[in-house]
Amino acid sequence: MIYIIENLDLYRVFYITATEKSFSLAAKKMFLTQPSVSHSIKQLEEKLDTLLFVRTSKGVRLTKEGEMLFHFVEQAFHFIEKGEKKVNELKNLMSGEISIGSSDSLCKHYLLPHIKTFTDKYPQVQIQLKHGTTPNIIELLKKGKIDLGIVHLPIEDNQVDVTEFINIHSCFVVSSKYKKLLKNEVSLKELLTYPLITFSKNSSSRKFIEALFKKHDLTIEPEIELGSVDLLIECSKIGLGVGFVTKEFVTEELEQNLLYEVNLQEDIPVRKLGIVTLKNTPISVGSKKFIKSMKKKGLIKKHHEMYIQ
Repeated sequence: MIYIIENLDLYRVFYITATEKSFSLAAKKMFLTQPSVSHSIKQLEEKLDTLLFVRTSKGVRLTKEGEMLFHFVEQAFHFIEKGEKKVNELKNLMSGEISIGSSDSLCKHYLLPHIKTFTDKYPQVQIQLKHGTTPNIIELLKKGKIDLGIVHLPIEDNQVDVTEFINIHSCFVVSSKYKKLLKNEVSLKELLTYPLITFSKNSSSRKFIEALFKKHDLTIEPEIELGSVDLLIECSKIGLGVGFVTKEFVTEELEQNLLYEVNLQEDIPVRKLGIVTLKNTPISVGSKKFIKSMKKKGLIKKHHEMYIQ
């Protein structure tokens, strides 16, 4: 193996010369002088103790031994060319794979529209999606099962790099059944007298709402706990209680008066979404371009959100 590597340049000169059937044409193609090409061929012949070329009036032709060697060298250089092509394809995103983790709701409302745009531009790139709660996504990232994750922030984990990129807003919504809640501002304490519909325990949204009530010395005991944002929205629409949702997820329902936003006395802090990758671990070119395109594109521009570069 060491012998081959040390003489790779000589084999390249041999390969080009055999292909061009001329020392002068080979020299021109490799930006060398003809004497340099002749010297390289002589070196290889001496190392192999074999004559590889015979001079003719039109240039050179391979000897029998040269033809046998060329058969193998040609394959080797074809594989090298193929390897270079594959590397360039990956660099230019003509092929490759990106594995992304996110919750069902983030996937539906933010990722899928962007994935369509991205795959339209890079059709050969395969996108794999894995869903779960924010803790699930972080765990998948640490196990190397995904390249990146889209999660709710904050994340406190020294093994993860976080890029903040978008703001989202939370609100309480009701159906027409609870229209009396819409007449005046409502306090968090008053909301506790109504059935609450929230996400299930351990989800980032559930932790967020619990922290919100705790800040005002209140504790929640939801009537309904769900793991799906779509189901939460539907339960709110049919009047099963007061739903706690991401406002950007119910834009259409609010516009069509299928749901109504409760005018809350207390302020609900803005939430952030972030892109997470594993710290000190290089990511693929495809993943880098995907992240860059997400930050550049403006995923929820229609919702008047602001990017954090």
